Amino acid sequence: MENYIEHLVKGKRGTKEYMERGVAIALPFLCFIILYLLSLPLIFFVFSFVLTYYLWNRTSIEYEYLYMAGELSVDIVYHKSSRKKLFSVAKEEILEIRQWSPETLERYKREGIPVLDLAGFGENQHYFYLVQHEGKKTAYILDCPEKLLKEMRLYSRDKWL
Repeated sequence: MENYIEHLVKGKRGTKEYMERGVAIALPFLCFIILYLLSLPLIFFVFSFVLTYYLWNRTSIEYEYLYMAGELSVDIVYHKSSRKKLFSVAKEEILEIRQWSPETLERYKREGIPVLDLAGFGENQHYFYLVQHEGKKTAYILDCPEKLLKEMRLYSRDKWL
């Protein structure tokens, strides 16, 4: 039986998510005022509640890491009810694994490597996970508990910096 590690990280909310939540809260009230002033059909008011529900659920995200035999798979979970596979990386595609530092982040940005922050609000140490998938380099920032670090060191010894 192969070892696998699952880790769930609560996602960060940026300006975009807070703006979406603000729109989700204001939309029904705005729609009600417009309906009252213009005497539009009630279906617009019902539509605003559906849109509000959708926007509210999209802003509540978590990341789930699954590490098995050197392969990392990350899913994004919306409102603890729906999930979408974000990416999957085989151990052959890993270029380097290193601890997070502002200097490394700036170096990746200078080199034009896109950096995707999947660490969220995790209390564990954050690590860069640089991969080359289909000829494109991408750096992921991951929240790594000790259990995950131990497995990464086991399967990707030569990739640590």
